[in-house]
Amino acid sequence: MGKRINRDNVNLQGLTPISCIRCCLKTGAFCAVTLLLSPFYFFLLLLFYRWRTTVGPRLVQFYSKMCLVIFRVKIDHVEKHSRIHKVGKGILIISNHTSFLDIFVLSALFGTVFVSKAELKLYPIIGQIAWLMGVIFLDRESSRERIRVLKMIAHTCSSRILAVFPQGTTGRITERLPFSRGIFKVIQLNPELTLVPVTLHYQDDAEIAWHTPQTLREHAVRVCSRKGISVKVIVHNPVTFNDYREKTSSEICALVEKTVMEPLHAGE
Repeated sequence: MGKRINRDNVNLQGLTPISCIRCCLKTGAFCAVTLLLSPFYFFLLLLFYRWRTTVGPRLVQFYSKMCLVIFRVKIDHVEKHSRIHKVGKGILIISNHTSFLDIFVLSALFGTVFVSKAELKLYPIIGQIAWLMGVIFLDRESSRERIRVLKMIAHTCSSRILAVFPQGTTGRITERLPFSRGIFKVIQLNPELTLVPVTLHYQDDAEIAWHTPQTLREHAVRVCSRKGISVKVIVHNPVTFNDYREKTSSEICALVEKTVMEPLHAGE
């Protein structure tokens, strides 16, 4: 592990002058946009508090599109995008997890709300905005908390699009991180829920992925120093009650995991 850390440090310190400038410009633009929009978003969500769960995702969708422009992320192709619109509401998007960019990609395309770690709620302004717009916070250390979150997902999915990353952490394609079956128990609480598997495939996965033992700073520098990033998004066939009524949550987990991950390993 020590060798990997040293190699990452060498690479970060060995950025070309152009890459360093590119990194600084993107970081500056991201911070500026975030700082400018945060107070405005906070005011809007308070003003339209009654409709915050409807307004919030649209605000974040706009913010996410701006972030994709800042980080120069190009969505090369979206396969079967119409499948999301045909389902309408009551959607739980299940996706693989590669980078912090995944949140911006899914939000920009589908206006999703995410299940986030509980610590985000304590972040100044951003945490309050996330709470106002209806982000679901999860304390991963509490089994009782997981049950509460599952019930909340089952209840709130009927009126909006939620997204989760069942791998629980980011990683490269070659790491083959497994899906956690816990989130799939939500189908027992809400049979009308539709699961939509989505595959995010970055062209340069090995360089884009946030993997162990990288820190967030190291990962962000790698992302910001790149001239451009390409990602392909595949929306798979929805999984509905008719597909899982005779299956266990573990069997549905295995089915969705295979669906999401298969395109990533097709070239191996």
